[in-house]
Amino acid sequence: MGLVSYIRFFLSAVSPDDVEEVIRLFETDVVPAFRDHPDCLGIDLVIAEEAGVSGLVEGGVITRWTSVEAMEAALDSPELVASQERVRGLLRREPIRKIYRVLG
Repeated sequence: MGLVSYIRFFLSAVSPDDVEEVIRLFETDVVPAFRDHPDCLGIDLVIAEEAGVSGLVEGGVITRWTSVEAMEAALDSPELVASQERVRGLLRREPIRKIYRVLG
């Protein structure tokens, strides 16, 4: 078995009018903060191609971490909290958070 890591899914939805702003904030605020953290192995933004039945565009952030403990400590750090504040203000659905262990 190869390196064990952990993936965290953070899923929500935004108004179609806010998609471009979410992308901008992700690129300018969120990515730099996460990429500067030594225990974050990667970060990606995923967005549905079109609005769902609710009229909202679903999407989320997938982050990869060295350990659950490192992830939890990082997500509580002032730098990472601040990087996400403006994006969270655009969310129109309570986020779903899931953590998975990656084997291999």
